[in-house]
Amino acid sequence: MPLPPPPGSTPRRQLRVDRRRILFAASLAAVAGTVLMLLVHRAAHTPGQPIKPIPLLGAVLLVAGAASCGAWGETMRQLALTQLEEPDGPEEI
Repeated sequence: MPLPPPPGSTPRRQLRVDRRRILFAASLAAVAGTVLMLLVHRAAHTPGQPIKPIPLLGAVLLVAGAASCGAWGETMRQLALTQLEEPDGPEEI
């Protein structure tokens, strides 16, 4: 567990979008979508009947959609962090 910051210190302002975090969020969302798809597929199985294969196009669309949602959300978060004003407020001319 990290130590708390010393009194009076301010964290550095984020100046650029962190693309690694966006990629990580997209991959986490894709993995979560894949796991949920497989769990739903197994739950929909009727006992005594063979398991039907998952349609490839549907699986690809689901994973791609989940990844794009994760990337979009993290991108919006990163853009908001980079656009924050200075702690002292805007300078007036």
